[in-house]
Amino acid sequence: MTSQIDSSDSPFTRFTAVHLPRPRAAMDAYRATARAARRPVSLPTPPPRVRPAWGTLGAAIDHRLRYAFTCHQVIDGAVGEGVASAAAWCVGMRRPDVADAILATGRDLESELRLLFERERPDDRGRPMLLAAAAEERLARLCVAMVWFEEVYRSGVLYPGSAIVRLAAGLTLPALLAQVPDYMVDDLTVQVQLAQDALGELRAATKAEECCSGPVFAGSHAVGGADADIIVSRLLLDFKALKDPVRLPPAAAYQLAGYALLDFEDLYHLERVGFYLTRSGQLITWGLGEFADLLGAQVPVPELRAELSGRLAGEDPDAEA
Repeated sequence: MTSQIDSSDSPFTRFTAVHLPRPRAAMDAYRATARAARRPVSLPTPPPRVRPAWGTLGAAIDHRLRYAFTCHQVIDGAVGEGVASAAAWCVGMRRPDVADAILATGRDLESELRLLFERERPDDRGRPMLLAAAAEERLARLCVAMVWFEEVYRSGVLYPGSAIVRLAAGLTLPALLAQVPDYMVDDLTVQVQLAQDALGELRAATKAEECCSGPVFAGSHAVGGADADIIVSRLLLDFKALKDPVRLPPAAAYQLAGYALLDFEDLYHLERVGFYLTRSGQLITWGLGEFADLLGAQVPVPELRAELSGRLAGEDPDAEA
């Protein structure tokens, strides 16, 4: 999806140029709401001379907040692919011992999550979103470990400086979790505390079975893969761990709209879309039709979906005969 948005000549970009030509108008509406809230922003506090791992922290809070709504999907598909990719890379480097350790750690990671879910039930609406201290720390470390594997899948690279490589054949789940810096655990815990207040009403008003973690859509394959963060009942929600909530690029509007429009068969019956700002605890939502109108749509959502489906299938009305 990101590559489609970034390319000036992709089918999706050509579609938005015609049918959703005003991303800045949508972002102006977003920024006005974010500014009006005047909420303080929670930032990580790493040790001196340590740069926060912003990307890892953003992906980790994404996983953690999904589990507050539903634990149906234990391991995200990208995490599983990352485990397999990291192991394959090590086989290619003639380190089958490291590959075996990676695969065993991946299995243990999933097993540990299952056990924690059975014991703590983080998606239980009768319990607080923030778990008891020891359990919350354990889940935070597991979420960061998942992201380290996910990053291998998304980047296509197993970086030499990563915790996975540093541990090599000595990689085990306990050893990997011990590599998670304490400042990351603290940062994720604060963000969950914020979400407990900001998303508490939304969580209480839904059931776990009404939520879908990492949803994919009928048109996802046509854009090279597109999985959103979560659907809560009929709300498509994108988590944003922004240092500055106001600085959200126009591409984010297309990403949110794109997910909703790729649901060609209306499988999820989406009614609303929105962003949740994890570091300021702010939920900003619109009706799906309202958001499309902000982007400049001139036709209803079903027609937009049909048009996008046709373009992605190669039926581009703007193409020369």
